[in-house]
Amino acid sequence: MQGDLRVLLVEDDLELCEEFRGCFDETDGIELAAATDSVARALELVRELQPDAVILDLELHNGEGNGISFLSQLGKMKGIKKPFVVINTNNSSQTTYELARRLGAGWIFYKHTQGHSPAVVTDFLLIMSREGAQTGIFSLQQPAASDAGSCSDRRDLKKRIYEELNNVSINPRYKGYDYLADAIEICCGGYVPHVSDMVAELHGKKVKSVEHAMQTAIEKAWDATDTDELYQYYKGHVNPKRTSPTLMEFVRYYAAKLRNDE
Repeated sequence: MQGDLRVLLVEDDLELCEEFRGCFDETDGIELAAATDSVARALELVRELQPDAVILDLELHNGEGNGISFLSQLGKMKGIKKPFVVINTNNSSQTTYELARRLGAGWIFYKHTQGHSPAVVTDFLLIMSREGAQTGIFSLQQPAASDAGSCSDRRDLKKRIYEELNNVSINPRYKGYDYLADAIEICCGGYVPHVSDMVAELHGKKVKSVEHAMQTAIEKAWDATDTDELYQYYKGHVNPKRTSPTLMEFVRYYAAKLRNDE
């Protein structure tokens, strides 16, 4: 690869943005082409600047959109050089990682891994660019060691989620059963805004359809089961004006419960 590696940073943590900027300024062979906390602007910058790589945060809490939406829309863009995408995230959900890889992410870094820093990501990109110069392929489409969770751990978490759903009579025959399980698993890695978007992308369904199926599954369980029995297991908030939890009340409660049980 000739010239400096040009990188687009999609991140809403201003302090972290400055750390990346400083790291790039001190490192030969790489430059920050632009930084934004907006998915819409990031897609515009990809077309305008044609960066070699993107460092992408999945949860833009203080920005606009989310990383999964960026990956999905990037994959549909025509007439551009597709950048190599490195995920840099607080989210530890293997379901989210699986979806990100399916949508084209080349590597995933978990921010809370011991020793992780902007310098680690920078060095990784430089190594990848040198490999690309030799092989013509600026990509290794496989999980990074830092994000690898064992298959048994993921199966154990999913089993626990299904047990919790069964306890409150969420029936496996309901369309929303697996959607709810995926939404809870994703949020076990930390609250994710627009989690329904991620679940819809994972299953190839429309967002409204997925949200409706999940809310319907909850409402059917609350309608069909004795209240005392339900609240023996579900101890989260329910709006007094409603007869059942909202979708996000339900998902947040169980994601927090499972995190705290670990």
